[in-house]
Amino acid sequence: MSATEQMLAELATLIDKQQLHELNVRYCMGVDRKDQALLSSLWSASATIDFGLFNGSASEFCQLIVMDNPTVRIAHHFASNELFEIHGDSATGQSYVIGTTVNHQQDGSLQDQLTGGRYLDTYIREEGRWLFSQRLFVVDWVHAQYTLADYQTGIAAAAVNGKSSTDDVAYHFPSLV
Repeated sequence: MSATEQMLAELATLIDKQQLHELNVRYCMGVDRKDQALLSSLWSASATIDFGLFNGSASEFCQLIVMDNPTVRIAHHFASNELFEIHGDSATGQSYVIGTTVNHQQDGSLQDQLTGGRYLDTYIREEGRWLFSQRLFVVDWVHAQYTLADYQTGIAAAAVNGKSSTDDVAYHFPSLV
């Protein structure tokens, strides 16, 4: 293989890894914003997910995860430390994730919950697009405490507030979704 061919092969692998990274980002955004259309576009037709609380088809998961949950005020997921192995039109990957939620408690207080874990994934490329074919969520740690955050004053009151729906400002901002 010539140096040019080697460089082109390495560039193709980097592009694949970037596309897999963006797939992970879109998954986090879809879950956090309860965007069923976005989430549904990320999975192959036969894809499965084991999320702990749910183990089954990805299409059913996409319907369930966007349902209104009055106990969750807002959620954010952060995927990082991604490692992908490309094998032609299939790939495997591991991503570390921290999920944060602000949850309403029965006594009216709010609780911050942080969950750390990993996504173990298999991917398939169909018609030039990378998609999830299997996802396993592994929980490594959970931390919960009553929140001290004040959403009525300071930056939370002054800045644009995010919404856990497709009414979020990102959906009206050019070229983000």
